[in-house]
Amino acid sequence: MDSENVYVPGQPKLDYDPRHKDTVFETLAKHPDRIVGLIVLVLFMVIVLFTFYILITLWNHRLIGRVGTDSRKSAKELTATQKFILAASSPTIGNRYKCVIDIWGTRESDSGPELAKELFTSSWGEFTWENVQSWVEYLSHEGYQGKFLQYCKDTENAEGEYSDFDRLIFEETRKKYPKEGMYAWDMVRILSVAGEAYMGKLMDYEEAVKIAYKACKNLQEHFQSWDDMVGSYTLGYQLWRGKRKKDRFRYYRKLKKTWIYRIPWNTPLLESEL
Repeated sequence: MDSENVYVPGQPKLDYDPRHKDTVFETLAKHPDRIVGLIVLVLFMVIVLFTFYILITLWNHRLIGRVGTDSRKSAKELTATQKFILAASSPTIGNRYKCVIDIWGTRESDSGPELAKELFTSSWGEFTWENVQSWVEYLSHEGYQGKFLQYCKDTENAEGEYSDFDRLIFEETRKKYPKEGMYAWDMVRILSVAGEAYMGKLMDYEEAVKIAYKACKNLQEHFQSWDDMVGSYTLGYQLWRGKRKKDRFRYYRKLKKTWIYRIPWNTPLLESEL
């Protein structure tokens, strides 16, 4: 006989088995306060997981905006010339609506073409073929490079009136890029004009990419590296904004860590690869 279950006279009888261990539910029934604590813990974990999911979703969305919906496929299938055009267009934030190399599927999406049209009209005016050609012509032969050259001419002759900020930017440009000036700012803007015309379905790929190709050839002729190009571009951007904005330069530095800028600057650009 089990001695632990034998009643000993003089000792109180137990109405439960001392060897019995409560289940979780029995424990919670005896301690209602623990139920509240468990509910709070579960709710906390749900909030943490949901927040983590939202952050991951936002990060993926931003990453897609930078490197496309399928970066492996794009890196594998694009030609070297197409990759160069993509990289040259990329300092412009919002490039998924402004680049003729569509690695995002923008042109065939439901809202992409309309957004590209809105971006174009807000920056360049009428969304027409004639206006696109007009801007390409202006940026190719005048643009901010023309303003820089005019400043250099005026200062030599002690002429012209410029704000302190404009002088600051022009002088920095003259020091860093005495020959290249703000040419990169104008050429990248041509890439944006052609890209928005393509994304908005105003131009077909063949016409838009030839404009982009010519702009990239010009960039290669004037600059020695991606850093040089983006440096000149940034100064033109700052003059345009009227303030020392470095958001696009920081954006470029982030993109340099991706496949976008693995294409060498001196890559031969070929029409057969368009």
